[in-house]
Amino acid sequence: MKTRVLLSMLILLASPLVFAQEEPPEAGPPQAPSKVQWSIGIGAFSSPRPYVGAENSQIIAPLIEVTYKKLYVQGIQAGYHFFNTGKFSLDARAGIVFNGLDPEDSDFLEGMNKRRSTLEGGFVFDWKPGKYRLSTAAYTDLLGRSYGQQASTDFSRMFAFNRYQWGFTPSIGVVWQSSNFVDYYYGVTPEEARPGRPPWEGHSVINFRSSLLGYFFVTVRLRVVGLIRIQRLDNEILDSPIVDQQRGIFGLVGITYRMGRLPPRPS
Repeated sequence: MKTRVLLSMLILLASPLVFAQEEPPEAGPPQAPSKVQWSIGIGAFSSPRPYVGAENSQIIAPLIEVTYKKLYVQGIQAGYHFFNTGKFSLDARAGIVFNGLDPEDSDFLEGMNKRRSTLEGGFVFDWKPGKYRLSTAAYTDLLGRSYGQQASTDFSRMFAFNRYQWGFTPSIGVVWQSSNFVDYYYGVTPEEARPGRPPWEGHSVINFRSSLLGYFFVTVRLRVVGLIRIQRLDNEILDSPIVDQQRGIFGLVGITYRMGRLPPRPS
């Protein structure tokens, strides 16, 4: 279970941020690579768990990106660029959501049914005026585990120095989760109820998050990255009898190496 939770960080944190946002703004429509481009690396992840009695999780996992024409794989997330003008882009994207619960995570959770990971798919629209980015995404459960949906909006601003050798990107955002999603991952059915753990049914919520990404190119191919993200769960989720943490801090420190032909750097 700990491994699964932190692999979710590989999707939600490392992939969209670490591999992309240090790039300089495009002067015109970017050209899709005609050959395979890829990066490989390794990262150390840390993640809190919101469930009562569950311990924080740490893991070391690979950081991988592969791009070919309009197709890409980032970690264990894959997508397709419908269009990318440089300022506007629309992608279809699918990825694994490793949210879940195991009754063995703590004594308090004994008697709960497992909540399993799932595959979700949807669309991501980005507006990138210069060094700013407004990203909006909407996903739905493709495997019928929760029958739930998630939607998010994040705003970020890139700061780069020394011809993009190093920089950082702060961002703020909100995440909407449907009642089915919340009920599946945080709800308590009448059959799972125990003394001190009454039945609880979830409703749709809005969670808030903020993050700070930093990077430094040791060489033109070798890059060190760091990421910290703070998320505040909605009061509705905190009302669940199996949740006792409203705020969580996710962290990543990693190093990546770019293979093959490099994209042009600004002069």
